[in-house]
Amino acid sequence: ENEDIQNWSVALQYWMERTAQDLSSVNTLEIGAGRGGLSLWAALNGMKVLCTDLQGASKEAIEKHKKFGVSHLVEYEALNALSIPYSDKFDVVFFKSVLGGIGSFNNKANQVKAINEIYKSLKKGGELWFAENLKASPLHRFARRLFVERVNSWRYVTIQEMKEFLSVFSEVEYRTAGFLSVFGINSFQRSVLGKIDRIIVDKLFPESWRYIIIGVARK
Repeated sequence: ENEDIQNWSVALQYWMERTAQDLSSVNTLEIGAGRGGLSLWAALNGMKVLCTDLQGASKEAIEKHKKFGVSHLVEYEALNALSIPYSDKFDVVFFKSVLGGIGSFNNKANQVKAINEIYKSLKKGGELWFAENLKASPLHRFARRLFVERVNSWRYVTIQEMKEFLSVFSEVEYRTAGFLSVFGINSFQRSVLGKIDRIIVDKLFPESWRYIIIGVARK
């Protein structure tokens, strides 16, 4: 699902359209940075970024930021989302596809704790930008059981659970995306199916059947 660029990229546009922040002066935190793509996107848009992952930033992320000339806007740190050592510090915290791993082996309490830690780390009026895998339709759940190795540990969330997790925030806006694209077997197929998702399918199926939830939550 992470290779479905058409649908996951909806998050970037959604965040930019919904944010109330002045992006030229924000202090941001990325959780679960992985290969550093979101930190790169943020820095290219002029944001200062603390790029974090459990074991610290990957070599790939650091090299990517150097390649695009944004290293002066990015700092790196090892950080556990269950114990964020900051309070009232960030204007924006953002993540993509991390809650499922945090909730591994059906640990919903850890997902709640991570959101509460993020809330604590934000300044008043700060925003959480999120994009997360949903439990989605019966078809998606069946396909995961057949083809996705992590399905036995990853805890996919529902829309209702996300609303519960985010209830500490003063305001939450969200949308969902993606249905067909994940079934493409190569990048070309996923791209074509993603376009069909965005133009047609997302208008036909209920939001709970889509497999990505995207949103902005304000403290």
